[in-house]
Amino acid sequence: MTLKQLALLLTVAPALAAQARPAAPAQARPATPPPPARATARPASAPGGGAPVTANLVRGNAFGEWRFWGGDAWSTRYSPLDQINARNFDSLTVAWQWNAGAFGPDEYYRTTPLYANGRLFTVASTRRVAMALDPETGETLWMYRLEEGIRWQKAPRQFAGRGLAYWTDGREERVLVVTPGYHMVSLDARTGRPDPRFGRDGVVDLMDGLGYPLVPLAVDDSGPLIISDAAPARRARPGETWDPVKKVGADGTVGIDPVNGQIANSSPPIIINDVVVVGNSSIHGYYPIRVRNIPGFVRGFDVRTGRQIWKFNLVPQPGEPGAETWERGSRIGTEGVGKNDAWATYSGDPELNMVYIPVGMPLMDEYGGHRPGANLYGNSLVALDARTGQRKWHFQMVHHDIWDYDTPMAPNLMDVTVNGQRRRVIAQGTKQGWLYTFDRVTGEPIWPMPETPVLQSDVPGEHSWPTQPIPSRPAPYAHQGLMESDLIDYTPAIRDSALALARKCRMGPYFIPAVTSDGSSPTGTRCAWYAPGASGGVNIDGGAAVDPETGMIYVAALSGLSTMTLQKDPCSEFRYSSPRDNCGLIGALEPPAGYRAPEARGGGFEGRSAGSVIGGVSILKPKQLGGITAYDMNAGDKRWWIPNGGWIPVRTTSPLFEGVTLPPRPAGGQAQIITTKSLVIYGTGRSGGVPNAKPMLFAVDKRTGEQVGAVEIPARTTAVPMTFLHKGRQYIVFAVGAGSDTKLVALRLP
Repeated sequence: MTLKQLALLLTVAPALAAQARPAAPAQARPATPPPPARATARPASAPGGGAPVTANLVRGNAFGEWRFWGGDAWSTRYSPLDQINARNFDSLTVAWQWNAGAFGPDEYYRTTPLYANGRLFTVASTRRVAMALDPETGETLWMYRLEEGIRWQKAPRQFAGRGLAYWTDGREERVLVVTPGYHMVSLDARTGRPDPRFGRDGVVDLMDGLGYPLVPLAVDDSGPLIISDAAPARRARPGETWDPVKKVGADGTVGIDPVNGQIANSSPPIIINDVVVVGNSSIHGYYPIRVRNIPGFVRGFDVRTGRQIWKFNLVPQPGEPGAETWERGSRIGTEGVGKNDAWATYSGDPELNMVYIPVGMPLMDEYGGHRPGANLYGNSLVALDARTGQRKWHFQMVHHDIWDYDTPMAPNLMDVTVNGQRRRVIAQGTKQGWLYTFDRVTGEPIWPMPETPVLQSDVPGEHSWPTQPIPSRPAPYAHQGLMESDLIDYTPAIRDSALALARKCRMGPYFIPAVTSDGSSPTGTRCAWYAPGASGGVNIDGGAAVDPETGMIYVAALSGLSTMTLQKDPCSEFRYSSPRDNCGLIGALEPPAGYRAPEARGGGFEGRSAGSVIGGVSILKPKQLGGITAYDMNAGDKRWWIPNGGWIPVRTTSPLFEGVTLPPRPAGGQAQIITTKSLVIYGTGRSGGVPNAKPMLFAVDKRTGEQVGAVEIPARTTAVPMTFLHKGRQYIVFAVGAGSDTKLVALRLP
C-alpha cells in the first residue's frame, strides 16, 4: 500500500465528513482504500477562487486576512479592521457554529483558524483532522485525515494542535498540517488533496531525517502514552502481527525506536520565504520515568518539495557552540540529555529572513541534578536564518531551569522608538512574569538585564545556577516569589497569621528552588513557594497581542501563588521529581524491595495553591497583576491594567477577619486576546473570568483599557480568537468546548 492511496473526502456535511477515513500510509495500520476523492461542485455560497494576494503583504499578511497562527509572521495578533468597533460591538450576533466534535473528541479545543483567499482553515479532534470552511456559513468544504496507527495512539501530544500553516505563490495555495504522529502533510488549499510533489505523495515523515533509523513498532496495550512516559510503544518483534481483537501487536507502523524516547508536535509550523520551519514537542516533564529522551530539533523544509534543507540541534552536539553548557556531555543518549523542545508557536521576519524560536526546557521540570550546567538552548529565544538554519543570536532567559519555565508562546515583533531611535525589537513573554525585549537583528537587550544572584538549591545532587538575568523593564505582569512585604496586613493578627503560614515554605523574591518533601532541607521546610507557577505568567492559552501602529503590547497572564516539592518516585530513573508513583505501569522500573503502594499515584497541580489561603482568603495582597497589562514599548512603561473579565467578591467566615472589609480579587485565568484598529478583544479562557458568570467576549479601548463592549457567547473561549473580512463583512471566530462538545463560533454584525 502506498501513500497514493491516501484519500480525503470533499463534503458539505460535517457529520458525514467525520465518518471519512483516508487509507493508511505504508507504515500505518492496513486498511481498505476508499475510492479516490473527486472534486465536487462548489455551493453557491462558497467563497470565490480568485488569485491569492501576494503583493503588498504587511508582515506576510494580506489586508483583512489571518494567514498565520499569530495573525501575521510577526505574531502581532493584530488586524487593522474597524467595522466592528466600540459603537457596535454589543450588537454582534452568532453567524454560525461549526461542530468540531463531529470529527472526534479532544481534551479541549485549542485551535486558532486561518483565513486566506476566501476560505477558513482549521483542525479538529485528537486526530488533527484538517479542513476548510465557508467563512460565511461555516459549511465544511473539504476535510483530510491521515491514519497513523500506533504513531497516533502513542503520540505524546495527542490533541488537535493549534492550527495550520498557509502558503501561496500567487498561483498555487497550500495548507500544511503537522499530525500528532509527527508527519507533515501539504494539502491543496482549494481541494484538500495532498500535493503529490511534496514529500511522498504529499506527506513528509518527520521522524526521518533526525539521524535515527526507523523500525517497525508494536504495542502491548490499547491505550495512549501516559503523561509520565509510561506505556510507550516498543520495537516490533520479527514476524509480529496485529491482533484486531485485543488491539495489540505490530500494525505495520514504523518510527523511531521508542527506547530512544518520544517525539511529537503540538503547534503549527511557520513558513518564511518558502521555507517551512517546524520543530517538535516531547512528553511533559512533570514526572517522567527515563533520564534519556529524544532532544529538540528545529528544521527547515522546501515548501514545494518537502525536502529537508537544514536542521538545528536544540541540544548542541559535541563540537557545536553551547555543548560545553552540558557539563556531563551533550551527546544524544547521555543521561540527562533529552526534551529541550521548541513546542510552542514561532515568529518570523520575512524582510530579515529570520525565524525566532522560543525554546522549552530539558528533562525534567523541577529537578536537574542529572544535567549540571546552563543547558543551552533550553529556555532561550533563538534567532535563525530561515534559509540556512544558521544561528544569528540567542539569549537564555533561565539558566539550568528547575521551575518548568519553558518558553510557552511565540515572541511578538514590533517597531518602536526608544530614546529617539527607531528600533526593530522582539518581545518574549514568559512564565517568569517578565517581557524580555531585544533588538531582533542583533539580540542586544533593549533595556538592561543584569545577571543577578538568586537562591540556591539544597536538594541533594542539584547544582542550581548562581545567577539569572533579571529584566529592568518593563515591570512584571505576574506575581513573583513571596516576601514578607507581599502578605496581607489588614490587622496585626492577620499579618502574623499570614507570616506564620508563609514561613512553612521556602520564601524569596523569585526563582525559589524546590525542596524535598521529607523536611530534610537545611531550611526545615517541606515546600517552596512557586510564583509564577508552571502555568505562568503567560502561557500558550493566553499570551500577548501588539498594536503595531503605536508600539503598545497587551499581555494576558495568570498571577497566583502555589507550592512545589520534590520526592523520589520509586519506579523512576530520576532521583527526584514532582510527587508521583509510576510503579506497576508498563515501562516503569520494578518496585524496590519492601515497596508498598500508596493510595494514589499523585501528580498534577491540583491542591498546590491550597496552602496559600487562610479561611479562603489569599495571603497575598491584591495587586494589579495577571489579567491584561498594557505596556508602551517605546519606553517600557506600564500604561493600564484590567482583570480578566471582572472582580470576584472575597468572603470568609474565619473569625480572624471579623470586622475587616475585604477587597474583591481579580478574576483569574488567562485572557485570550487580539487587537484591531481601535480595540483589544478578549475571551476569558476556559478557566478564567468570574465563576458562574455567563461566558462573554469583551472589547476594551486599547488606549485606556476602558471596557466598551461585551457580548454573550455560547461558551468560554478555549483558544486565541481571530478576525477577518469576508465579502465586505468582518467576522470574529474562536474555539470553545472540550471532549465531544467542541465548536468554532463565528460572530458578525447583523
